[in-house]
Amino acid sequence: MNAQEIHDPQQLRLEPMLVRLPPPLAAQLRQLARATRIRQSDYLREAVADLLVKYGAAIEVDPEERN
Repeated sequence: MNAQEIHDPQQLRLEPMLVRLPPPLAAQLRQLARATRIRQSDYLREAVADLLVKYGAAIEVDPEERN
Protein backbone atom coordinates (compact mmCIF):
# COMPACT_ATOMS: atom_id res chain seq x y z
CA MET A 1 0.00 0.00 0.00
CA ASN A 2 1.50 3.34 -0.96
CA ALA A 3 0.90 6.80 0.46
CA GLN A 4 -1.52 7.68 -2.36
CA GLU A 5 -3.72 4.68 -1.55
CA ILE A 6 -3.78 5.51 2.16
CA HIS A 7 -5.39 8.89 1.48
CA ASP A 8 -7.79 7.71 -1.23
CA PRO A 9 -10.99 6.40 0.41
CA GLN A 10 -12.01 4.81 -2.90
CA GLN A 11 -9.02 2.48 -2.68
CA LEU A 12 -9.69 0.80 0.64
CA ARG A 13 -12.28 0.17 3.29
CA LEU A 14 -11.39 1.88 6.54
CA GLU A 15 -11.45 0.01 9.81
CA PRO A 16 -12.77 1.98 12.79
CA MET A 17 -10.36 2.33 15.70
CA LEU A 18 -10.44 4.14 18.99
CA VAL A 19 -7.41 6.35 19.60
CA ARG A 20 -6.73 7.92 22.97
CA LEU A 21 -4.47 10.96 23.11
CA PRO A 22 -3.23 13.05 25.99
CA PRO A 23 -5.32 16.25 26.19
CA PRO A 24 -2.51 18.56 24.99
CA LEU A 25 -1.93 16.44 21.86
CA ALA A 26 -5.66 16.19 21.19
CA ALA A 27 -6.01 19.97 21.48
CA GLN A 28 -3.10 20.56 19.10
CA LEU A 29 -4.52 18.08 16.59
CA ARG A 30 -7.96 19.75 16.77
CA GLN A 31 -6.38 23.17 16.31
CA LEU A 32 -4.33 21.98 13.32
CA ALA A 33 -7.39 20.38 11.72
CA ARG A 34 -9.42 23.58 12.11
CA ALA A 35 -6.63 25.78 10.77
CA THR A 36 -5.98 23.60 7.72
CA ARG A 37 -9.51 22.23 7.19
CA ILE A 38 -8.04 18.72 7.01
CA ARG A 39 -9.76 16.05 9.09
CA GLN A 40 -8.08 14.77 12.22
CA SER A 41 -8.50 11.22 10.95
CA ASP A 42 -6.52 12.11 7.82
CA TYR A 43 -3.65 13.36 9.96
CA LEU A 44 -3.77 10.23 12.12
CA ARG A 45 -3.70 7.91 9.07
CA GLU A 46 -0.74 9.83 7.69
CA ALA A 47 1.09 9.62 11.02
CA VAL A 48 0.54 5.87 11.29
CA ALA A 49 1.70 5.31 7.71
CA ASP A 50 4.84 7.40 8.36
CA LEU A 51 5.63 5.42 11.53
CA LEU A 52 5.21 2.09 9.76
CA VAL A 53 7.61 3.21 7.04
CA LYS A 54 10.06 4.61 9.59
CA TYR A 55 10.20 1.38 11.54
CA GLY A 56 10.13 -0.86 8.48
CA ALA A 57 6.78 -2.37 9.37
CA ALA A 58 4.94 -1.19 6.26
CA ILE A 59 3.61 -4.18 4.36
CA GLU A 60 1.93 -4.59 1.02
CA VAL A 61 -1.75 -5.40 1.40
CA ASP A 62 -3.06 -8.23 -0.76
CA PRO A 63 -5.86 -6.74 -2.93
CA GLU A 64 -8.11 -9.66 -1.98
CA GLU A 65 -7.77 -8.79 1.73
CA ARG A 66 -9.08 -5.25 1.21
CA ASN A 67 -12.68 -6.35 0.82
